[in-house]
Parts: sequence; C-alpha cells; structure tokens
Amino acid sequence: MLLRQEPNEHEWRRLHERLDTAVAESARVYLQKLAVRHVHIRAQELSDELRELRFGREPDYDLPGLPLVYALKYMPRRVVSVFGSLLSLLGDWYPRSVLDIGSGTGATALALDLLNLPRHAGLMGIEPNQEMIQFAESSRYRHRVSSRYMQGSIGDLAQGNISLKPFDLLVFSACLPYNFDDWDLLMAVIGEYQGQESKRILVVEPDAKNDLLISFRRRLTARGWPTAAFCCHDLPDVIKQDDLPLPEMTDVCQRLGLDGLPRTWWNPPDDKFLVANPEPTSSWRGENVPLSRTAAPIIAACPKLPSAAAMPLI
Repeated sequence: MLLRQEPNEHEWRRLHERLDTAVAESARVYLQKLAVRHVHIRAQELSDELRELRFGREPDYDLPGLPLVYALKYMPRRVVSVFGSLLSLLGDWYPRSVLDIGSGTGATALALDLLNLPRHAGLMGIEPNQEMIQFAESSRYRHRVSSRYMQGSIGDLAQGNISLKPFDLLVFSACLPYNFDDWDLLMAVIGEYQGQESKRILVVEPDAKNDLLISFRRRLTARGWPTAAFCCHDLPDVIKQDDLPLPEMTDVCQRLGLDGLPRTWWNPPDDKFLVANPEPTSSWRGENVPLSRTAAPIIAACPKLPSAAAMPLI
C-alpha cells in the first residue's frame, strides 16, 4: 500500500486552524437557523444528553441544538480521526465519489477537504437525523469537496434503497448502531469483491464497537474482499497533539455557557480502522497530476506510517 505522507508541524497547525474556523462557522450558521425557527437551546442540558454515549447508548440527535453541542465537543476529534485514517491509506489513489454512511455533522467531508486532494471529489452523506443534516449543511468550507446530504440510515443501505455503484469510496464513520444485526442484508448490498476491484471501504469506529468491526471484517473476507486493520495509535504523532488551541470554537462554547475547552485529540480516542481493498485497482491515480502549492507539502518526503504488510491482514 502506498501511503500519503504526513504533514509537518507548520502544515498541521495551518490545517488545524482551518478545522477550527470551519467548525466554528458551521456552529454559527446553525445557530442562526435555530433562531429563525425560534428555537432556544440550553446547551448544558444538551451536553447532559450526550453523556449517553459514555454508556454505549445513542442520544436523541434529532433534539434541536444537540448536533451543535456534539460538534463543539466531538467533531474536531472525529475529523482528525477520519483525516488520519485517510492520510494513512490513500497513497496515490484519489476518490472521485464518496458515500458517507452516517454522515453526522459532516466530519468526513471536512476531513477530505483538509486533505486537499489534487482533484475535486463529490460526497453524498446519508444520515438518519434531520438536525445533524441541518448542521452538516451549515458548512461553508468546501474547497475540494462538493457535498450533499439526504435523510437515510444504514438500514436503508442494507435494504438496497441506496445504490453503491456510483461511489468508489464508502465511509462508515461511527455509524454502526450498538445493536446492529442486519449483516446479511448489508453484505448482499456490498456484494462480492470480484468486479469491484476499484472500490474501497473505510470503517471508523471507537473501541467500544470493536466487536462490530470484527464481524464486518469477517463477512467482507468471506466475500473475497482483502482487508487491513489499524488503530489511532498508528497515526502520525503530529496530528495527535492535544495542546493546539481552538480559539474560534472556544469562543462559541463560552457564548453558549458550555463547560470545558474543545480539543482535537485526547487520551487518545481509541478509534479502530478497518479498510476493505487496501490497494484498489484504478486508472484514476495521482502520478501525473500536478499538485497545487498547498497540496504538495502534504505528500512531501517524510517518515512513513506502517506499510500494508505491517497491518494485520486476514
């Protein structure tokens, strides 16, 4: 597997500032939408609702304002996790069309945009909660990624209501319900590896859902998909810093009366990554694509992450 190179300290600080600005601006736009709807939020009460995540239960994301609090508390970490996993596996292969299953507040679109791919990519997000879609649509920072969102769930995907054919990258980011059991339907939609050699699948889930990743991987392998697995500890050290400030997001948090400062990385998050088809066959690669000045430093010569051979394979 060819690995995209990690940013240096200066480049990461610049990307970090873009992340801060993008999430804060989305939060402000979403707040304006709530004001138009005459919705007044109590941020601390919504923060208490999010504590359900600590108990392995999903909060009610359709509560007006909850996506805002979720984004301020968790979206930077989610963006960094998806960014790091994509950074580790893209190499010289670039997706043209992305299906983001369980798109939430739009973390995958922002992560792709921060990667500054040599060519534009289109992303379609499916998300069961309309309030999360409202927040994702509030983003005005899309330079390399065009995104649109529709209401739907992984269950709709499993039942074949959404075609996977147009997409060359499928991203499942923290979207598998704890009680998910529609494996047969989902695998029937994904299908056999043969004939899909140019398609790639990325699954990002917290360690609490590792059993689901193991089940997913076993079923993909049974259908011929080559797979690889790694975790947040394998990501570049430069993007795992937790001491970089998020001043614009902090300002929004303080105005809402939220406790604590937003952070991109901590503890660490113990995310697990599953990749199906680590080395896709595709004629749409980056060997002869001229890079912009902002993209070039990202793939400059730097120490590499573990190669595919170092990642556990089935």
